[in-house]
Amino acid sequence: MGAYSPAPVVDGDQYQRIMDEVIRPTLAGMVADGQPFTGFLYAGIMLTDSGPKVLEYNARFGDPETQPILFRLKSDLVAVLNETLAGRLDAVELVWDERFALGVVMAAGGYPEAYAKGLPIRGLDADLGDAVKVFHAGTTLDENGQVVTSGGRVLCVTALGLTVADAQAAALKGVSAIDFDEAFFRNDIGGRAIGR
Repeated sequence: MGAYSPAPVVDGDQYQRIMDEVIRPTLAGMVADGQPFTGFLYAGIMLTDSGPKVLEYNARFGDPETQPILFRLKSDLVAVLNETLAGRLDAVELVWDERFALGVVMAAGGYPEAYAKGLPIRGLDADLGDAVKVFHAGTTLDENGQVVTSGGRVLCVTALGLTVADAQAAALKGVSAIDFDEAFFRNDIGGRAIGR
């Protein structure tokens, strides 16, 4: 129902431990098995008292985890993808916006079970400023060219801020400008990070 980046709980030591104990061994194992990997490898990791634990791997962007990450990426994503495909990712230096990004998913009523489709979405033309971006997930155009709902996770309203609290406030302000029948969202995304 939402995500934020970077996660303040992942400090330099924690990041290094994840790389050393999870990511590098995973990639080395794939090479050793004759299955080197080029592409997106998303590792869902839970931090525990005994160290990082892998919940899942996906060979795709995570949703909604990706939206805050992409909003912070200042490098040209297409250029990065081309260098990856050419086997030159090690020559790429990614540039990041230093601010926090936080995304709040606006979901259809009834999600994750049955939910209505084809509901008009209002407020997408609101001036939310450059620090807010609305990512579409479960939307489509109806026969009149109106943006309507077509999925359970409909939108991810993502905002940048100097703190997680600032990003959360901006994202929720963006959510309040957009509406569709039976829309719901969580207003506590980032709460643990703010509480730290």
